[in-house]
Amino acid sequence: MIKSLLLVSLAAGPLTMPASPPEAELAIRSITVRPEEPVVGAYDSIRLVIDVVAKGARGKDGVSVKVEPGAPPGTVLADKVTDEATEPQPPALAPSLPAAPEPSVEVTPGAELGAARRALWDAMGILQAPRASEDWATWRFLPDKRLNRYYPTGTWTITATAKGAHGATVTEYASFQLRRATRLTSVTAEEAGRSGAVRLSGSLRRVDPRGYTGYGPFAKQSLEILWRLDESSPWQKAGQATTDASGAFETTVTGRTGGLWRVRYLGTGHYAPDLSKSQQITQ
Repeated sequence: MIKSLLLVSLAAGPLTMPASPPEAELAIRSITVRPEEPVVGAYDSIRLVIDVVAKGARGKDGVSVKVEPGAPPGTVLADKVTDEATEPQPPALAPSLPAAPEPSVEVTPGAELGAARRALWDAMGILQAPRASEDWATWRFLPDKRLNRYYPTGTWTITATAKGAHGATVTEYASFQLRRATRLTSVTAEEAGRSGAVRLSGSLRRVDPRGYTGYGPFAKQSLEILWRLDESSPWQKAGQATTDASGAFETTVTGRTGGLWRVRYLGTGHYAPDLSKSQQITQ
């Protein structure tokens, strides 16, 4: 079952190819994925971009990745970095790699940047390693398969493996949450007919994972009712509501009149949050 869900198991050429000395330590410094929090709609799909920063990797297949549903079998790399950050650190020998925008030129798995393309990226300032950190290289992966609503939601694992000299390998893990989209629809806020009461109603829908329809009712979900007096005031939680079997909700809030109102769904590990547009009630 897992085999059929495997998004990618491949190697890619590095975006920066420094010459690592034979004794270079084999290590993976970071694994990043874009988008960081993928949310699939009813009819769209998402292509992941995965960057692995490593050193000591050898050859065009020096780094490989696998992307598959399920929790990591070990501690994710980000947590290791966090733990190390709490301990005393020696002076940094080089700055970390700068954040880079999405390039307009794609790098296909197994291919290195040509001289002309490298010059273009140099001019754009994309993914260039600092001069004092030339033993680190960034490897980019573009899985051919795109994520859509038919893939399992929840935790996914990225397994990155770097291969060095004499058969040495090092493996690190990263994870992300894949969620399906939700929609708050037909949300209205109006005076309830008595002083200091406001009635809010609407419905919550979610992407149908079976594909029978685009969005279906989302039952038994808790919603927050938010209120603020005017545009300069902070939002406050003024009440809550729960959707019924048809995904609909209705609730009355007392003690506040006028102002701006909206409804918020906080989401779950499988479904994304949503926030309705604000509606104003004039006193």
